[in-house]
Amino acid sequence: MPLSVPSGLLGVGGAGFLLMPTLILVGFETRKAAAIKAVAATPPTFSALLPHLSTAQWDGCLTLTLLAVGAFAGACLTSLYVPGQRIKQLFSVLIVVMTAYKIV
Repeated sequence: MPLSVPSGLLGVGGAGFLLMPTLILVGFETRKAAAIKAVAATPPTFSALLPHLSTAQWDGCLTLTLLAVGAFAGACLTSLYVPGQRIKQLFSVLIVVMTAYKIV
């Protein structure tokens, strides 16, 4: 799988590359900055999905269940077990890796 797929899924692009570090630099807590970035990445994601809905085959009930459970479980696990400093480190590494890949 090309690295551009996880890059797109994680929002490491224009908004993710600039927004997350900027929010942290202006004083937002890492978790709040990540939440703001996630909200900012949602509309472009859905607008990219819309043209494909007419030809896509998907189970709406399964999709909504996985989204709800995944979002809830991810938020709970992250808030309980991942400290803010670790999130900063993970985003930093991810941004450097994706930037290096796109340069090459």
